[in-house]
Amino acid sequence: MSQHQTRSDHASSLPISLSRRGFLKRAGFVGGLALTGGTLSTLLAACGGSSDKTPTTPSGTTAASTTASGSGAATPSGSTSGSSGTPAASASTATTGSASTAPAGNVVRGGTLTWAYTSSPQKLDPIWSQALVDETVMVPMIEAPARANRDGSGVEPAIAQKWDVSADGLTYTLNLRPNVKFHDGSTVTAADVVASLQRNKAMGSYMWQLQDATSIEAVDDQTVKIVLSVKIASMLARLAVPANGVFPASQIQQIGKNEFTKPIGTGPFKLKEWIRNDHFTMDANPDYWDMAPGGKPYPYVDEIIIKQVAEVTTQVLQVQAGQIDGGSAPYSQVKALQSGNKGQLISSPQQQVYFMVVQTTKPPFDDVNVRQAMSLALDRKVLVDQATAGTATIANSFFPKGTLDWDPDLKLPFDLDKAKELMAKSKYPQGHKGAKLQYPSGAQIGHDNAVLCQQMWQEIGIDLTIEEVESSTLGDNWYASNYESISGYQWTNGMADPDQLVQFFFITPRMNSGYQPSQQAQDLVNQASQELDPDKRKQIYYQLQQIYNTDVGGTIDLYYTTNIAYIGKNIKGYYRSPLGFPYWWEFWRAK
Repeated sequence: MSQHQTRSDHASSLPISLSRRGFLKRAGFVGGLALTGGTLSTLLAACGGSSDKTPTTPSGTTAASTTASGSGAATPSGSTSGSSGTPAASASTATTGSASTAPAGNVVRGGTLTWAYTSSPQKLDPIWSQALVDETVMVPMIEAPARANRDGSGVEPAIAQKWDVSADGLTYTLNLRPNVKFHDGSTVTAADVVASLQRNKAMGSYMWQLQDATSIEAVDDQTVKIVLSVKIASMLARLAVPANGVFPASQIQQIGKNEFTKPIGTGPFKLKEWIRNDHFTMDANPDYWDMAPGGKPYPYVDEIIIKQVAEVTTQVLQVQAGQIDGGSAPYSQVKALQSGNKGQLISSPQQQVYFMVVQTTKPPFDDVNVRQAMSLALDRKVLVDQATAGTATIANSFFPKGTLDWDPDLKLPFDLDKAKELMAKSKYPQGHKGAKLQYPSGAQIGHDNAVLCQQMWQEIGIDLTIEEVESSTLGDNWYASNYESISGYQWTNGMADPDQLVQFFFITPRMNSGYQPSQQAQDLVNQASQELDPDKRKQIYYQLQQIYNTDVGGTIDLYYTTNIAYIGKNIKGYYRSPLGFPYWWEFWRAK
């Protein structure tokens, strides 16, 4: 869920012996990857090339007379920046080997790279997608006026080469980069930007992003003016997500209210072929505007193929055999792969939280006492040790660790006695049996989390039936709220600001969980979006995190993870944003 629902790139493998007060049982597992819910990793990140050449505006900045451009530093006058808690994660850390970019003269251009994910993209329309796997292909194809910077802590110019914010903070004037080409060869104009933003305002999962815009209009062919009814602290961050991606106005008119399946963007790659549940192919965009070191445009490779390989253990074997160039690695194999010489194991920071999703309109999850009891009954240390081989850290909030204004002092305690007390006063004092706990097919970590949680919850009388469901079917059911509980889903931030995160959990779509937050909580979300004082804004987000922990919303949070990639020995330039998407345009293969 990168602001949306994400799909996990990792798998775990529980050891033969499990120990939690002696009740955990031996379990066997299938390999694979998990569908999660952002980019649930659901929410989205902005795309683009190297961020070294352009200035960054901190997330949460709404400034009087603020100007950012591709040629000068963004120096707000009288700006208010939500910079506290900015994630300090600017580069991938190579556990084994290095995939750093070589000097421009040493880069080898051309060729095809093949990458594996446990699931393939299901949607190519950014206003409707809530899955991180979709974002991994939308980001290199579709660009918005701005884009997230390299470490996910702020935004920088993209299709808009600069912007100006009026003294009252209500008018944003976007000056477009000249001669940016769509993949069909036509030139981007202000009319295209206006049509694209108006489409996101009118329909889809992200209408909230522009709901306070009273007008979006073209001043001339290279200038767009957005007028707001209220100040929005995250306005620039909102303009840097794929939902505000720019498409030809003619394509928008042609598609009407339908979803894009063949989007025409401006990014470094363009769509070549999309075979659902099998593979996705992108070709290099020869007219891309962003220059790589050396003066030639990104990307370095001619083609990227994304293959669906359900089991992560199979991905490792295929990398070692040279059948693919990269994929993920099971947590259980991390130590062995670190000491091996058949590939590169790379750990990258990310803003991600794993959880169990529960449908709060269905028994027994329709009682907050039960949801609170289920959270208290979880020994998250066991989950971290057994499901992730100790590589994760215990979650304390639905905010991923590293998110701006994440509260480090919150706790999600393990208290079995208190959990039993809550069950006793719930609508189900004798417990409940038979509700389904489903996980995506091939999702090892989804299976492992399900088994561990199932057995922990049995101690408080909640006996769930575990089912493996084909990943795209389960994803469709999640979108439609047609499920009881789901394991293996996660949220990965997709926006350089907490605004999208709280909108998705408290306003819409509320993780498709049926969660009904209080009016106070909803008012706090809106208050935070308009609060320009970073300290006051942080306190609001702290309060929202506490409210969600008390309500146990529609997710029961488990742990925070890093991203583990396993790539070929000769792959260079690997980088993955903390917001969940690879910088495909920087990848290349050494000879």
